[in-house]
Amino acid sequence: MTAAMPSFVRGIFNGAVHDALLFPYPDALERRAPDEAARVGALIDRLRGLERDLIDSQAIDEQETVPEAVIRALADGGLLGLTIPVEYGGQGLSPAGYARVFGELSRIDGSVAVLVGVHCGLGARAIAMYGTDAQKARYLPALARGETLAAYALTEPETGSDAQHIHTRAARGADGASWVLNGHKQWIGNGHRAGVIVTFAQTEVERRGERVPRPTAFIVRSDTPGFTVMSTVRKLGIRGSTQAELVYENVRVPDDHVLGAVGRGFAVAVHVLNGGRLSLAAGCTAAAKQTLARMTAFAEERVQFGRPIADFEITQRKLAGLAADVYAADAMLGVLTAMAADPRTDSALEAACCKVFASELLWRAADEMVQVAGGRGYVKPYPYERMLRDARINRIFEGTNEILRLFVALNGIQGPADALRDVAAALKHPLRNLGLVSGFAASRLRSRLGATGTLDVALHPRIEGHKRYFERHVRQLADGARRVLEVYREHVVDRQQEMERLADMAIALFATAAVLARTQRFIAERGIAACTHEVDLCELFVVDAGHRFRTARDALQSLQDETRRQVARSIRSGGGYAVPDALLDWPQRTE
Repeated sequence: MTAAMPSFVRGIFNGAVHDALLFPYPDALERRAPDEAARVGALIDRLRGLERDLIDSQAIDEQETVPEAVIRALADGGLLGLTIPVEYGGQGLSPAGYARVFGELSRIDGSVAVLVGVHCGLGARAIAMYGTDAQKARYLPALARGETLAAYALTEPETGSDAQHIHTRAARGADGASWVLNGHKQWIGNGHRAGVIVTFAQTEVERRGERVPRPTAFIVRSDTPGFTVMSTVRKLGIRGSTQAELVYENVRVPDDHVLGAVGRGFAVAVHVLNGGRLSLAAGCTAAAKQTLARMTAFAEERVQFGRPIADFEITQRKLAGLAADVYAADAMLGVLTAMAADPRTDSALEAACCKVFASELLWRAADEMVQVAGGRGYVKPYPYERMLRDARINRIFEGTNEILRLFVALNGIQGPADALRDVAAALKHPLRNLGLVSGFAASRLRSRLGATGTLDVALHPRIEGHKRYFERHVRQLADGARRVLEVYREHVVDRQQEMERLADMAIALFATAAVLARTQRFIAERGIAACTHEVDLCELFVVDAGHRFRTARDALQSLQDETRRQVARSIRSGGGYAVPDALLDWPQRTE
């Protein structure tokens, strides 16, 4: 059996650089799988035809729906079966293939992308990954043909997307061959249209001799008695997609509609959402490229003071900064899709990092687009205000960026935490455990896993100098994680400001490594003279990422943290700002 490969992000928290995961940079799809690349290209061509002839983003936004004609055309073009295996009538795309098509969808229209992403990337994907042969044969062909849509019902009013603590319950039916579901879901994409809803509910299972609740995934049909679409919501952006509120009242689900194993729904939720974060990152990256192209075109055409505004350095700074970050997001995505295709790798932390980075990049890009467009950026019929509204949801979808930062940091520090526990135990018998106390065992562990604390690859002299800073920053991340653990110990989970900083440090390092790997591959294949643009983007991003890293590093264990907590306490007790108005402190009327 092939040994499991470690996570790059998890490794750097422990000072271990698993450079084999990034170097050499992965092949593009046309090299790795030319047949699939040709199919992906054909799907992209179909999408571009729909963009030209059928998809009207302004109408979709104003009418707040994706027309049935668009859904039918997507189905006829094979675009509703992207993640469904070929034997069930789908395209069976790899993570890279799906990410590339989904990126094109996101570039064209955010609402259409959300509809397809929920259908392909969540609902149908869950059945494809965890369904029995009978479940796949029954539902996947119909979903691939677009006879109905799929939805994914995890989120609840009280718990959000916390699969472990959902309130919806499923109890054994009186017939002993079914389950009865009762509960409430909200923000469910495609919920009002879907005929097949992957639904999560708590079930009683036996663990270590006790009966305890554990989530289970079920396939629920929308025509089942007791299932109701209570309402849909109106939204800031992606208005053509629909998020619905669903109610389950004694909904009977037969045993053969349990998805995966009873009590194992958390694994279903986690693995499906990891794929969702990958595709969301791909969509944000492609949309950011599109936004940059539109910003460039506008800046070239808009004349102020007798010159195109693209001539002004302030505009050039915006264009260059966004281009460097797009280059990084693209590089991270190439690494992540390769990891996701390898069953030996655990790419959950990388997916979270990529989603956070790309979604925040797209928000900055859309905001800068509005700024560059000036008054035109704020009004219809220009598309820029819609682009800003559509971009905002990505920092919330598939786990808010705040939660994902905590996810990255808390998982990342597990390695250092385990090492500290080992050292603490060894100190009880220091002479017998001198190697462990001195740090020898930690370095031995890194070596055993095929990693050192350095980037052991050859880089072109033009970018070689960045290696030293990267390695230093890896050491500083590991040192920072260890210091935070030593200071806060079991209370570290409550020090969320520190967790955010550690996560931002890790995201900057993952992005830097991906950029160096991709740039090195460009240089190796094309020669340095032909890679001036890519090397400049690398230089711009890596230096900026170093600044971001150091900002987060220098804020660790900040004395300001307690001041922030105290100010927050005062705001909470005062119900807001709680300072007299500087101009006129006029009291609110109470009657």
